[in-house]
Amino acid sequence: MGSELFWAVVRLLICLPLVVGLIYVFLRYGLSRRLLPGRAGRYIKVIEQVPLGPKTTVSLVKIGQKAYLCGHGEGAIVMLKEIDEEFPDEVEQPVAGFEQVFAAKVRQITMRRR
Repeated sequence: MGSELFWAVVRLLICLPLVVGLIYVFLRYGLSRRLLPGRAGRYIKVIEQVPLGPKTTVSLVKIGQKAYLCGHGEGAIVMLKEIDEEFPDEVEQPVAGFEQVFAAKVRQITMRRR
């Protein structure tokens, strides 16, 4: 019994740093290059996206000084409305859940690299 516990602890001490190291490498190099967009464009910015279903989304896009409400689904993008109101380039939102916290941290890490 004591020997089994000893080897279980040894495996844990070997595997845990390995897994943590792989997660760090993935977040540092893999996630930022594959899943996050590169440098933001100067003229086109996505202000907000809201998923309506598994394959449909409504997006608020700012092109130059004008804003457009677009809907996109399977293979089709439709401009729903041109919006005359002024929208800021970035909107500060309160952090509500894990996804927002994770996205903010990833953005913070990628901004430090630039």
